[in-house]
Amino acid sequence: MPVKLLFIGDIVGKAGRQALSRELHRVVDRHLVDFVIANGENAAGGFGLTEEVARDLFKLGVDVITSGNHIWDKKDALDFIRREDRLLRPANYPEGTPGYGSAVFTTAGGIKIAVLNLEGRVFMNNLECPFRTADR
Repeated sequence: MPVKLLFIGDIVGKAGRQALSRELHRVVDRHLVDFVIANGENAAGGFGLTEEVARDLFKLGVDVITSGNHIWDKKDALDFIRREDRLLRPANYPEGTPGYGSAVFTTAGGIKIAVLNLEGRVFMNNLECPFRTADR
């Protein structure tokens, strides 16, 4: 049985959240989307993510929020990422970094979906190679 996934790039600030609020359900309904993955690392004020903003994204229909280096821009993200398994930080961050870099989720139809979040290294911090991390 095919599964329809919707991947949403970087949601930036209030304007990005408003666009998501207006359009997500329409797109999901029109295309019969089973699972929504969105990058939300800049959803709070254009940089970072707060618990309140993340919860709003989940209420709008986002199933998993991915992130990158800006996930750490808001201090309350540190505590929230430890408690919320639907918020993924890059898997190639050093051991001991709060949160998870990957997880397995189940769609409303009972199908398992694995999500792996990786951060590239071009013009970024020197992290573990995302390709080696993915292979592990």
